[in-house]
Amino acid sequence: MPRIGMGMPIVSGVSNAPVTVIDDVLWEDYGGSGGEISMNYTRTRSNSMLYSQDATNAESYTKTNTAIDSTLYVAPDGSTTANAIESNSTGAKNYKMQQGSLSVTSGSTYTLSVHAKKGNLGFAKVQLNDGATDFTADFNLNTGAITNTANLIDQAVDAMDNDWYRCSITFQAGNTSTGATATVFAQSVAGDATPNVAVSGIVLLYVWGFQLEQDITQTAYIATTSAAVTKTTTLSDTSDVWDFDSSDLMPEADPNGEGVWDDMPELVTNGSFATNISGWTAKDSSISWSSGKILVDNSSGNAGGGPFQNVGLVTGNQYEMTATIQLLTGSTNGVFNLISSASGGTGQTTVYTGSALVVGGAAVTETFTFTPGTGDVSVQFSVDEANATYTVDNITLREYAITPQDV
Repeated sequence: MPRIGMGMPIVSGVSNAPVTVIDDVLWEDYGGSGGEISMNYTRTRSNSMLYSQDATNAESYTKTNTAIDSTLYVAPDGSTTANAIESNSTGAKNYKMQQGSLSVTSGSTYTLSVHAKKGNLGFAKVQLNDGATDFTADFNLNTGAITNTANLIDQAVDAMDNDWYRCSITFQAGNTSTGATATVFAQSVAGDATPNVAVSGIVLLYVWGFQLEQDITQTAYIATTSAAVTKTTTLSDTSDVWDFDSSDLMPEADPNGEGVWDDMPELVTNGSFATNISGWTAKDSSISWSSGKILVDNSSGNAGGGPFQNVGLVTGNQYEMTATIQLLTGSTNGVFNLISSASGGTGQTTVYTGSALVVGGAAVTETFTFTPGTGDVSVQFSVDEANATYTVDNITLREYAITPQDV
């Protein structure tokens, strides 16, 4: 059996009866003609929020004491599609925008997420009401702290470039409704239901990328316009498999970034550099914080001496890492390298050599797997160009739950 599943025997009470139904997310029984069991190679995700990055749409969004600025701003994905929530009234009032007519089913689990950025107010309350209950949390858009949660299964915040945060709440609906509402409130401090705004027409918050999905956690953002959008992800069956029965039926360990990695903890501390570079140490280069990135200065000629962090790598285990690198200056173009090393950046072993970086070119995001050298517990970055300066951002590091292998 290639996977563990739950079966239903054809003949009741017979322990060795053939199984006709597999209750497993990756397998499905087509039934009928012979009861064949086949791989389910796809998974689907849906965003039911309409006009997810166009808060000006009056049919989908209602505003209370607020208006949406016609000017578009730079969004987390780099496009100029973000909106600003402005005050259009003054005084101690409720400042919010919401979308109604959303469908939820009692007993089902949902995650509501929105990308938010501080304006003249620095806090946002994210809320969904299922017609009977408010599910809510307050998000500090200065620090990413979450407070004042109510009726939630979970809540999360992801720090992004340019002071953006993706804020999400996860809850189980207790009421079946086609009139559920998703709301973002602008707040001066956490829990401030009626901030006192003295000026009309000022930007309170920036918003982008609303998403409501039936899932236990937020997934990759799906843009919508006039209708909900469903994305189907095809799972790959490659040579990087668990092949317990020599028939290569198992999907690869990390199909499309949504597989085994999701259950493993993040090993890097402060990989987003939202406010500082704490947790990282300079080897030979000078490192500093610069606009949400770590800036590496090799002007002294140390091409291999970038920042490092002791993350407790285990020799022989396999890891996946993602990093975004931009080569700012240098006498020639360079190549990004990942080095594993002993604690303190000694005993260096180059475990990954990336693609070419162009001086002054666009940032490059690398995603790769590696196995550390013997005795190496640290990760360290470098660009093999002396006298270069470069930035590194969005670092993630996770370990395989099980190392794929053929048996």
